[in-house]
Amino acid sequence: MAKGDDNVQRKKNKLTRKKMSRKNDTATVSARISAIIAAKKRRKSGKRSMCQGMCFTLPTLEDPFNERQGKADITKKKKKMKKVKSREEKKPSTMSIDGVEKKMDRPPKFLMLNLNEIESSFRKDSTYSEQHDKSLFTSTWGIEFWKCFSSGKDILETSGMSSTVEQIAWIVSSAADAIARREKDEEEEEELFGNSPFLLYLVPSQSKASQVRSVCKALKGIGIHTVSLHQGASLDHQISGLKSVEPEFIVATPERLLEIVNLKGVDISSVSLLVIDELGSLCAGGYLDAVKSIKQAISNKHQTIVFNDSFSASTIPAVQSLLGRSINRVTVNDSVASQGSCIIQTVNVCASEEKKLQKFAEHLDSSSSKIIYIVTKEESFKKIKALLKLKGLSVSTDSDSKLSEVKKSRKPVAHLVDIEQLDTTVMRDFETVLLPDFYPSIEIYTQILTSMARESVHGVLHSFITEKEAASYRAGPLVNVLENCGQNVPDPWRHMCVAMSD
Repeated sequence: MAKGDDNVQRKKNKLTRKKMSRKNDTATVSARISAIIAAKKRRKSGKRSMCQGMCFTLPTLEDPFNERQGKADITKKKKKMKKVKSREEKKPSTMSIDGVEKKMDRPPKFLMLNLNEIESSFRKDSTYSEQHDKSLFTSTWGIEFWKCFSSGKDILETSGMSSTVEQIAWIVSSAADAIARREKDEEEEEELFGNSPFLLYLVPSQSKASQVRSVCKALKGIGIHTVSLHQGASLDHQISGLKSVEPEFIVATPERLLEIVNLKGVDISSVSLLVIDELGSLCAGGYLDAVKSIKQAISNKHQTIVFNDSFSASTIPAVQSLLGRSINRVTVNDSVASQGSCIIQTVNVCASEEKKLQKFAEHLDSSSSKIIYIVTKEESFKKIKALLKLKGLSVSTDSDSKLSEVKKSRKPVAHLVDIEQLDTTVMRDFETVLLPDFYPSIEIYTQILTSMARESVHGVLHSFITEKEAASYRAGPLVNVLENCGQNVPDPWRHMCVAMSD
């Protein structure tokens, strides 16, 4: 080879080595080419970044086309762990009584905003009348209701009327506020409550459903949708409406709602708030069984509000079956009939003292209360104590003894109370009260009636009197109290009342 040819060959080899060194040097290439080279090296060495895992993820039943690329499974596991943690941390309710007293001493701002929306819609409506002229913010009933609602207990409205527009506004505004607080934890909303409505409002008629829906309609602007279910529209139309809109509130008549539930048109298992309006009318119309079936279909722990538009004693069993053992009472008036609502009153007129004691003993045997309060004169304690011990009851006569200490006894306890030292302010927990010697004035009787069983619908007030004592007793005021409260009036007393009036 000539000397010149040798030099040319060396130059070519030098250029070739430079090209090869450039290919192996990632710093001399673009960022895109460098990333491709790095990924190739990682694949060859068996190390992959998280994003490359999608190339090796197998299809699953939840993701048959591998569209999630493996990322959704990881985030789902994290969410589940977070949900379990949130459930454990949130066992104490944020709406407890302590929370109301210490933190929530006034209605929240969002609730007041909802009331303002409803009030504004009233004023824009051409059918707005003077009965709605009173501001919703100044409602004493609304403030009292909100306190009861925040405690988490069931509520009994004892005014003896159907719900008013003002009361409906406070109920739906409180429910909307509860939804807003619940939605702060989106995971809890999706997992625990599903697609069920938050509020279920049962009414006896289409006209009442329209009234409730007209109030709820004002909250549509904040994302609260309401659907009305009644016999005035076709079943298919209502079911399709429920499927197209997942409502937060449902206003319905019991029979139409049961039809749709049986057809799987709506799921009410996770309802959080159940309102039963005009219970007396529902019972009179034969819808009580339907209401009970609807309540049983709600498997979620929920709060119940009952508006009882009747003072009749015949509705008391219905109220007891729909509400829990511990409740809150709220009313717009302080009448004796309202305060004594859902308390069974009996006046037993007996032929003699022996018959009176016998009747008294029968009521002791039939009582299911753990604590029986007996209000009588102190000189009668000895006679009554002997009878109570024969019945196997523990006897307490200490007026200063605490109720919690009396409740610790395993046996039923009879607590004797001297009528001369009677303090009606401590009677709110008294469910069963017996008056073995019925001689108190009508003022004392009404004080006992309106002070006992404030947190229960199982109150019982039994009175016992002989015919001789009844002859000298003014029956008229007591007969009026019994009639106003829808209780049975003994025939002898009714006849005496008529005779005195003549």
